[in-house]
Amino acid sequence: MVVGVCSVVLFVFIIISAIHSYRIRKRAWYIENVNPGIRVEVVNATGVSGLARKITFLLRQDGFDVVYYTSSRDTIGKTVIVERSDSTLSHAKYLAKWLGCDEVTLEWDFDKISDCAIIVGMDFHKYFPGVDTAKIVY
Repeated sequence: MVVGVCSVVLFVFIIISAIHSYRIRKRAWYIENVNPGIRVEVVNATGVSGLARKITFLLRQDGFDVVYYTSSRDTIGKTVIVERSDSTLSHAKYLAKWLGCDEVTLEWDFDKISDCAIIVGMDFHKYFPGVDTAKIVY
């Protein structure tokens, strides 16, 4: 009985460790291969003060080149990734995949300041859990 319980606990531990290791490797691959070439704009459309700056810090920590961040007076319900420079939506798709967001759209930026923008909506807890209460030192 005790051996069976220990075996199950060990098996669960191995599965959790494997999942964690996979996530770390996936994040490292994105940082090395994808993120450095993407210029991102962050727009806080939640009404939560300081959120764009905190998300900018997190994106830069993962290798994205955040060229601009701001807040909007309006609020939106869903977070959206907006492609600014490529009709194939390649930059926005990479950012959306990294973030786990399904909302991707195209809106040209003829000044070419950023490749894509993340418009942070009221569902930001799904993508950035705890970021609104986090103490981030810059």
